[in-house]
Amino acid sequence: MEHWFVYYKLPQREALALLPRLREMIDTVATATGVRARLLRKLGNETEPTTLMETYERIDDAAAFDAALRDALARAALPAAALQARRTERFGDL
Repeated sequence: MEHWFVYYKLPQREALALLPRLREMIDTVATATGVRARLLRKLGNETEPTTLMETYERIDDAAAFDAALRDALARAALPAAALQARRTERFGDL
């Protein structure tokens, strides 16, 4: 079983502008895969830049999930700066 953590470090204004697109994207992924995500903001730094994180837990089929996430990401049409800042970390159960 896998757990994915996707994060973006962006200027606050850009990060806040992404929220509607990110929420729509994670809803699309949930509909396609059944994997519910959480959208988080790093605390403790109220100045520039801001870190946003999508968390996806209990992924049974990583290949199918990856395809659904890539499709939803393409549909979300995020700005180039957000795509360049986007990082994904994948973890597995021990």
